[in-house]
Amino acid sequence: SGLLKSTVKKGSTLAETIPAMKEISSQFEASKYCKSIRLGEKDQSVIFDEYDNEDLASGATVNCLVSVFEPASLAASLQITGEQSRFTPEFVGVTLAAMWEATGIKVSYETYFVDNQYRPNPKDFFPDEQLLQFTLSSAL
Repeated sequence: SGLLKSTVKKGSTLAETIPAMKEISSQFEASKYCKSIRLGEKDQSVIFDEYDNEDLASGATVNCLVSVFEPASLAASLQITGEQSRFTPEFVGVTLAAMWEATGIKVSYETYFVDNQYRPNPKDFFPDEQLLQFTLSSAL
């Protein structure tokens, strides 16, 4: 049955994956891998709804943002990304992607580094957030 109490199965809708998303986030937070995780955009109470389910079913793509605040691997991710390696020590994105792929949803995502404090000198870049932008589409 795995690490999650929530179950996702082949053919689950996006809305049906929300409990698993929340549980995965809680697991990473409880393990102290990161300070916190925000699912969706700021002030977004609904991550996925029936319209997202319909879009995915009709062949459209659906985007989803996940913010990982102060992840333990942030410095390593920054360094390796700067070296343009294909490897990344980022675990939240790949875990969420694996969960969605188990339902038959095709997943791709980009990782961005965010410094939430304005600094006039662009060399003073001290990110504390890893922003994951997922693009989800039907694998059929």
